[in-house]
Amino acid sequence: MFQLGGLVVTLVNALLGLIVWRRLRAAFPRHGGLINGLCAAGLLLLTHPAVLMAVASWSGLRALQRHLPEPVSLIALGAQVALLLYGLLLGIAAIVRVAFGALRRGRPAPSARAVTLAEADTNARSIAGAQADSAAQPASAPAARVANAPEDVKTEPELVDEPRRRLLVGATWALPAAAVAVSMGGVLASRQRPVVVRVALPVRRELTSLHGVTLAQLSDVHVGSFMDAERLDELRDAMNALRADIHVITGDLLDHHVSQLELSTRLLRGLRPARGQLFFCMGNHEYIAARSASIPTIVKGLEEAGAQVLVDEAREVRLGGDRLWMSAIDYPSRARPGEPARRPTADGLARALGQMRDDGAPRVLLSHHPGTFRAARELPFDLMLSGHTHGGQISLGRIGDYALTPMLPAGLYHNGLYVHRGRRLHVNAGAGGWLPVRINCPPEITLVELVPA
Repeated sequence: MFQLGGLVVTLVNALLGLIVWRRLRAAFPRHGGLINGLCAAGLLLLTHPAVLMAVASWSGLRALQRHLPEPVSLIALGAQVALLLYGLLLGIAAIVRVAFGALRRGRPAPSARAVTLAEADTNARSIAGAQADSAAQPASAPAARVANAPEDVKTEPELVDEPRRRLLVGATWALPAAAVAVSMGGVLASRQRPVVVRVALPVRRELTSLHGVTLAQLSDVHVGSFMDAERLDELRDAMNALRADIHVITGDLLDHHVSQLELSTRLLRGLRPARGQLFFCMGNHEYIAARSASIPTIVKGLEEAGAQVLVDEAREVRLGGDRLWMSAIDYPSRARPGEPARRPTADGLARALGQMRDDGAPRVLLSHHPGTFRAARELPFDLMLSGHTHGGQISLGRIGDYALTPMLPAGLYHNGLYVHRGRRLHVNAGAGGWLPVRINCPPEITLVELVPA
């Protein structure tokens, strides 16, 4: 699948490179050789991630990440996003142009009756004057006009083409410049300190020991995918600075290999929840990393670092004289050959729910995949915390429940808070990502506060 994706992106890159080349050649006709070389070199240097993925699938990108200095990788992947963004802008401009042309063609032609008597009189006088001037001219005048015709032909188009040429030059640079600026800004944004998104969870007024209790959520760190020890220390410090009572991690702490367990457990050991409890649910990348070892190895390492890894189960958390139920379900996918069988999502939800008493205490559910909310929202859970989508990494806003991100065709719940008949879901935008680019979608830590209803 990744190899096919790399091939498609490579073909798109080639098409966009051809468009850029043609526009530059038209705008700067005197520098054709230089433009040819710059376009060819730029395309090879800036889009090699897609070429590597087309040739060697996912391992091609991993090789790029391992062997190239991080700044070079960041610039290359940012440039790849810039080129695709440029293609998107070209597509939008083409659609607008076609729509505008269709509207113009749809307008009715002016009727002959619309010509007023005054306009007709003016036209008649102009024609008569022109005829009189023609009669007064000597016979040599037509020959003179013919002789001057080549000069006229040379000068008239110059007046028309010069503004168009300047517009073409401006358009040639404006769209690519905008795409590069936005994408490189997205690279810088992906490295910024995570923002804190606050979510309120109403609880019964009589549960006074729970009022003001806070939970800090971290998700989709992807240790090893442009997430080194220094960056992990920043995340650790940002989590601890919130002084939350409980910490939760909703999956994809590791990225793809068991070797990343060392840095992952280092992060876990550095977290300092005020009440001393750290809960963890499995993400799809924990299972990907387990292919290089085993699932028990991954789970054991996480638990030895202080995490309570919940798989289709629930735990009671005593807070003063009251309690809070923490639960989590497994990542919803089929087990690979040799892996333990996984429960269907409905069975996992039922099992976790069955371990919680119906005592009015708030129930928090951790699920890496937000799509689980479709089933959980009909069950007596108060809040579901998820990740997985990274907020789309590129966000153009949200209309109702529809977040305008690249993930929109893949599902409904992408980023932020969703409410269905009193059941709440918050989708964390993640701290890491597939690509080191975030546009209007910064890294996130979620802080949930229990407040009296």
